[in-house]
Amino acid sequence: MSMDDNIFQGRVRLLWEKMKEENLDAYLIPMGDYHGSEYISEHFGLIAYYSGFTGSAGTLLVTNEAGAMQAYLWTDGRYFLQAGSQLEGTGILLMKQGEKGVPTVGEKLADANIGDGPELHLGFDGKVVIASYAEKLRKEIEKKRKVLFSSDRDLAGELWQQDSSDKRPLLPAGAIWELPVEYTGLSRKDKLTVLREKMSGEGASCMVFAMLDEIAYLLNLRGSDVAYNPVFLAFLIVYEKGLTLYVNAKELPECLTKDEEIRVKPYESFYPDLKKDLSGEKVWFDEDGVSFLAAGLIEGSTQDCIKKPSPVILQKAVKTRQEIEGEKLAHIKDGVAVTKWICALKKLEREAEEGKQIVSLTELGAAGQLEELRKEGEHYLGQSFAPIIAFGANGAIVHYEPEPETEAGIMFGRGEYLLADTGGHYLEGTTDITRTVSLGKPDEEKRKLYTAVLRGHLQLLDAHFIEDAPGSSLDQLAREPLYRLGYDYRHGTGHGVGFVLNVHEGPNAFRMKYTAQNKIRENMVTSDEPGVYLEGRFGIRLESLIVSVFEKESEYGRFLAFRPLTMVPFDRDSIESAFLSEENLAVLNEYHETVYKTISPFLNEEEREWLRRETAPIEK
Repeated sequence: MSMDDNIFQGRVRLLWEKMKEENLDAYLIPMGDYHGSEYISEHFGLIAYYSGFTGSAGTLLVTNEAGAMQAYLWTDGRYFLQAGSQLEGTGILLMKQGEKGVPTVGEKLADANIGDGPELHLGFDGKVVIASYAEKLRKEIEKKRKVLFSSDRDLAGELWQQDSSDKRPLLPAGAIWELPVEYTGLSRKDKLTVLREKMSGEGASCMVFAMLDEIAYLLNLRGSDVAYNPVFLAFLIVYEKGLTLYVNAKELPECLTKDEEIRVKPYESFYPDLKKDLSGEKVWFDEDGVSFLAAGLIEGSTQDCIKKPSPVILQKAVKTRQEIEGEKLAHIKDGVAVTKWICALKKLEREAEEGKQIVSLTELGAAGQLEELRKEGEHYLGQSFAPIIAFGANGAIVHYEPEPETEAGIMFGRGEYLLADTGGHYLEGTTDITRTVSLGKPDEEKRKLYTAVLRGHLQLLDAHFIEDAPGSSLDQLAREPLYRLGYDYRHGTGHGVGFVLNVHEGPNAFRMKYTAQNKIRENMVTSDEPGVYLEGRFGIRLESLIVSVFEKESEYGRFLAFRPLTMVPFDRDSIESAFLSEENLAVLNEYHETVYKTISPFLNEEEREWLRRETAPIEK
């Protein structure tokens, strides 16, 4: 296919021509929706429509440079390989975010070659671009030139709407359901009381919310409008007395229709109401949590605004006692499913080594088998993200997703790796686990790298630290063994996990970059997932969810440690004990002993015997 015949280049060209009609020098399309979500419904899949890139993080920029069309896609290290493949033939240039010599979006827009004059006319959908990001762009661009924003139209979406060959999906409008207080530990009234105390302390008379997980958390409600994320499209305004919920759902739970404090209004009424309903109010909003258009309307309605991070971010990150106990139960059920699945793979491996006839298995086939095992768990709701089942070289693509047309066949008995990053939602909690499984005896290089990743994983699990330690200070524990070998990985070491909510949440995380909000507190659930990826060959990632627990207190403060939630063994065939310290081995053996005691009662005799061998103590 030539570049002129490429469907994505044709779509970009139509957008470029529309830009010129509107006297725009550039048009920006972020990966997002009206709520700043990481994962979005199909209605907001504009980047995939215009570029073919299907990752969950990216920014597309179309520019007019010296009268010619140009397009760029920024994404992070998780998606470099995927984006490089999906952009091939589109004419869209891949911008490897964070790499040396690669400008940021703002730096690129400051380039005098874009547009015909000293001022840059930049277009974007003001309902999709987050307020803080727009202001960050403005500051970057205005270091070199003045910029004028045109944000009142969704030009890219309008063109998609007119495309009869690929009609834009409608906004989702699924059912909303209530998560009982027996699982959350705090009622809706409890949570709103805490929020209103925070509002009162700031002198705010109302607070505006657009982030879907914050709204779902506050109201103890869940939905299905975004794949894998049990949230629903909504906006929320909380007043000193009463609140207004703007929803797109066709079905509402009884708790919403009978609660006199909650006024339910149509989803599309939110922006008109911002223009007229906030006069005289002192409004609190989070610039990282509302759109550029919403922030402008709020500030236009009242000059009395508080721009601070939402207190709900930290409130939902620090889990209640009931949530922690629920997570433990969810991880037992999930551990049983994943352990059974790995045991079955190892049985196929043994049969291959013995020369027996075995049924062929693909990546999607393996994913389906694991999903069926998870469904056997009581209160299972569904997957917490699209499963990453990656065989061999596909494992080097950090967020690889198998597709029917491109999935790999899984070969047994050859010492190749199968990387499985999967998770589930249960009424009791959300799981996220990665295990890399050897299908045959792995060679020395694989064992050495696997053990280095495992060592980093164990060092983070065994961390002891003072409360409120920044996540960046703990990140290095997981990377250090790989640094010794000259390797690293282009993703964070860990992320916060929601309770029957988004599998990625903040503020807690293990990342190299320091942020003031990223402090590890008691009862936070975070992933521990170092990895190593050799392009074209294989990938290794080991991920468990860990919870921070109180350990002791002294004159220096409160000290915390981690405890594992995930209950699945590591790949014994890949572990070189010579590369582990005595402390590492002690942590590993203790973990494996806990896994066996926790999971074995739910296995059949064959599976239990396999797990006993897999978790037996390892010595130097």
